[in-house]
Amino acid sequence: MYVLRGYDIMKDLQQFYSDLGNNPILTRRLESIADKGKFIKFVTRLGVKTGYNFTANEVQSSIEDHTASGQGNYFCSPVGCWNEAMV
Repeated sequence: MYVLRGYDIMKDLQQFYSDLGNNPILTRRLESIADKGKFIKFVTRLGVKTGYNFTANEVQSSIEDHTASGQGNYFCSPVGCWNEAMV
């Protein structure tokens, strides 16, 4: 867990994903990004733009935490899974 001066920045990422569920347009936009690198960049930029405090490394770590290893060419986040082979 990442803590910066008593502030849990992973909590901001969790809140971002939770709030994202209330925005169907952004949810559909995320669903259209099947490239993991582009997904990380988009989530990080959108988070910063909307006032959240997390980095690309935290998004990557979250993906690793939610993706089972050795199960194919896909990645997962708290809001869903994407098949990179579809790109």
